[in-house]
Amino acid sequence: MRDPHSRDGPEEDRPRPGGDVPGLWRFVAIGAEFFSPIIGGAIAGYYLDIYFRTQPVIAVSGVFLGTALGFYRLFVELRDFQRRL
Repeated sequence: MRDPHSRDGPEEDRPRPGGDVPGLWRFVAIGAEFFSPIIGGAIAGYYLDIYFRTQPVIAVSGVFLGTALGFYRLFVELRDFQRRL
């Protein structure tokens, strides 16, 4: 069996500095993917409410839809994260 720390193997077999532990920026990206649809749904709903004069119906619906989409994206990202570990 070959030593995984030796320098004579293919590049993909060599350990990377820091291992497979994700960095801080990966967690920032997951948080952004969670909150972006919520903020986007609220903003889009606000302006659509002004246009159609239906305050606060579309804005509240946009927040709920954005929350559902945010949780879906969070679930997908965390599932992929768990598979990589």
